[in-house]
Formats: sequence, structure tokens, C-alpha cells
Amino acid sequence: MKKLLSAALALALLLGAGCAPGGTSVSMPDEAESSEQTVEEQDNPLTQAGTLNFVYSSGAGGWSTQLSLQPDGSFTGHYEDTDLGDMGEENPNGTAYICDFSGSFSQPGKVDDHFWTMQLEYLSTQQEPGEVTYKEGIKYVSAEPNGLEQAREVWLYLPGAETKDLPEEFLSWATSAFSGEVPEQLPFYGLYSVSDQSGFVGFPVEESD
Repeated sequence: MKKLLSAALALALLLGAGCAPGGTSVSMPDEAESSEQTVEEQDNPLTQAGTLNFVYSSGAGGWSTQLSLQPDGSFTGHYEDTDLGDMGEENPNGTAYICDFSGSFSQPGKVDDHFWTMQLEYLSTQQEPGEVTYKEGIKYVSAEPNGLEQAREVWLYLPGAETKDLPEEFLSWATSAFSGEVPEQLPFYGLYSVSDQSGFVGFPVEESD
């Protein structure tokens, strides 16, 4: 489903981190410094937004990756893909591929008012990929964090970004969140993993009274 990233939109900004399964994390040293200037905390879009809940999904099928991003750049997430047709004696209710993960992004660097860049500082998974367990007739297979498997440089889009300037790959994933045609301006937050060419759609978490 993924298309080649437009060379006109490729920015040589930040290089980053890897993913270590099994509940261990790997921190990668900085290999390149961002050309963008970091910002004061009061100008940090994550601080202003509060907690953001992102979803990476095609809008069809039984899979999605959920990611909860905190103002300090830390995040937790869950990926699940259900295949009801993959069944057997031990799993009459099908198979589910899952991944619980956590990690952290660097402080955002500003490109323009609606476009910021971040570096993946670390990413860890709770389960060892490939582990198999059975519960209530379902076969659970631990997997990689879909949408972030190759993440290094991540682009953050703010509401109001001109959609004509956004990568085609990001828009292809975000289409299911639009009501009808693609609007001129992005109506929500966007998270785009450049290496994975995956697009997450995000909304602020409403604070309860």
C-alpha cells in the first residue's frame, strides 16, 4: 500500500533510534543535529496540545496502531490485527497479532508554524516478537509496532497545515479520517514516520471535569 516518498519532500533532518523487543530499550546516540532550532517550552506544540491520541489504520480491515503521545514526548501504544479466518483446534476464534510498546520522541524542531520534526529517541516492545500464547480460543502472536518499525525521523503536523504541502503517503493513510474530499487545511494533528511512510491521525484528549 505504501508508495515512494516524494523526493521534493524529503528533508535531511534527524537520524535516530532502533526498537528492542522483549521489554528492553535501546537509546541511539545522535548521529546528526537538526538544522532547525529547538524551541522554548511555551512554544512547544506538544506542551500546548496536551495528551494526543493517534491512530494509524487504513480505515478498513481489522488492524490499527493506537499511540498516546504525552507533552514531554513520551508515548505508549498498542497494535492489533485480527484474522478470524486463521483458526485451528487450539484457536477456534481466530488469530490476533499484537504489540504493546512505549518510547520517546525528542523535543520538536520547527520547520514552519504547522510543520515540526522529531527524532525517535528510543522504542521498546513489551513482548518478544514471535511469541505465541492462547487465551479464550484465540491465538495471540506478538508482533512489531506497525507503523514505527523503521521509525527514525518523524514529522508532526498541526491542525491548519496546508494539505497540498503534505506527503502523498501521509494523506493516503489519513483519507479515512476526512469527511468527503480532502480539505485545504488539515483538521487534526498528523504524525508521519518518514522511513515507514506511515500516517497517524491525532486528536487532543479531552480533560474531564
